[in-house]
Amino acid sequence: MTTPPNPAPVLSETDVQTYPLAGVRVIELAQGIAGPYAGKWLAALGADVIKVEPPWGEPARAFGPWPEDDPHDETSGLFLYLNPSKRGITLNLETSDGREILRELAPSADLIVESFAPGYLESIGLGADALRAGKPEQVMISLSAFGQSGPWADLPWTELTVFALSGQMSMTGEPDRPPLKNGGSQPSYQAGLNAFCAALAAYYGAQVHGEGTHIDLALRETYSSMLELYAAGNSSMGLDFPRRGNRVSAVWGIYPCIDGYAGLCCLQRNYDRMAEALAIPELKEPKFADPAQRLENEDELQAIMYGWFAGKTREEVHQLGLEYQFPAGFVATIEDLIESDQLNGRDFFLGDDHPHAGKLKFPRRLWRGSEHDWLNGRAPELGQHNVDILHHELGYEMEDLPRLRELDAI
Repeated sequence: MTTPPNPAPVLSETDVQTYPLAGVRVIELAQGIAGPYAGKWLAALGADVIKVEPPWGEPARAFGPWPEDDPHDETSGLFLYLNPSKRGITLNLETSDGREILRELAPSADLIVESFAPGYLESIGLGADALRAGKPEQVMISLSAFGQSGPWADLPWTELTVFALSGQMSMTGEPDRPPLKNGGSQPSYQAGLNAFCAALAAYYGAQVHGEGTHIDLALRETYSSMLELYAAGNSSMGLDFPRRGNRVSAVWGIYPCIDGYAGLCCLQRNYDRMAEALAIPELKEPKFADPAQRLENEDELQAIMYGWFAGKTREEVHQLGLEYQFPAGFVATIEDLIESDQLNGRDFFLGDDHPHAGKLKFPRRLWRGSEHDWLNGRAPELGQHNVDILHHELGYEMEDLPRLRELDAI
């Protein structure tokens, strides 16, 4: 570096009022899903999130879906979803130049989010204490499968192993069949949401007390914490919770209907309204209306429910729930979500005609704010902001950049 770095850009009063995290800088060293998902929402609230990738790109770029099923680094649906509104640079932390650039960039960050193997950053001289040496109020959030410590810290993992080891799989599926994994990558996304919340809380604490912190967030612990009453019931009362499939009881479950699946979740306070809506006289008899007798006649009631649902469309079930005010609805497909009048009426989706990937539609926010908005930029191309950050902010000369590329540092 031969010239002093440029100061941070001056933000307008409008920016600060519109985007709550305007003026906050985040360095995202995380890859995959969990850390980038946290960074996604920090960026959407206005933080300057600098995504640091290796020169060959982070792993999410290698996962689809891709337009026309044609893989390309810049068209991965997963990457584009996880990384909007961020700035992107490339650094090879296995090189001394790459590490030096990160050391120079780190003091400008309020938050650092990383997901390397436990101990890796420390081993190359870039641990939490080293990076915040010039900024004591800096916060680092480390995401890993099992945590930074403990006998499992270095255990290789996949999404499936975290799901299984969280305890969630033991309760998912039919009672007479093997356990099932939920759809998607829920342990990673839930950890990302926890990291997002942790970042907001820790940043606030650092502003109040002037001291940062290093947060150790484990995916397994995040997902295990969602066991609600089950962990408490087992530890305090020795209760076991077997898998119950899609039906807790005859009036609490999912059934096949004409065009898919629909269901209801009927507590005793909802039962009379449900019976009125279904217009089946037998449902008002004591053997079904009385909750104690209902359990004794569960099989008979379930057969009645199967027959009723088989003659209804998903929308008919949903409309009856709205009309009679009892919990009933249908199992929405992804197409149902995209075409939902409710979601589109609330401007939930962001549409984009991406220069590489074509037409895209993504969820645009976690909540609606009366006094603030969410940024909805595109994900960065690989190394898109190298010049902006290295030259304009850190003061590297333009002729330094080809040399750094030749050294595989960027």
